[in-house]
Amino acid sequence: MSLPGLGVPVDPHTGQLLSRLAISRLAQLNETVKVLRQVLHDLDGTTLGSRPGDRRMALAFTKLEEAQMWASAAILDHYGG
Repeated sequence: MSLPGLGVPVDPHTGQLLSRLAISRLAQLNETVKVLRQVLHDLDGTTLGSRPGDRRMALAFTKLEEAQMWASAAILDHYGG
């Protein structure tokens, strides 16, 4: 999360600026999720931005999003502010 219009990364719970370590960990997580999302699309035969081909693949994408959410929260808890 960032302050509106400023692009300054802040912890959404505390409003404090994020540490450089937290920012780098979140960036690493985001890059990894992008790679995994592409792998899922490749396995599914779909392209980025398109819908998954079946219910199980849709669940895989949902679980990836959930994993990213939980990991982001853990990073903020551990390295935030």
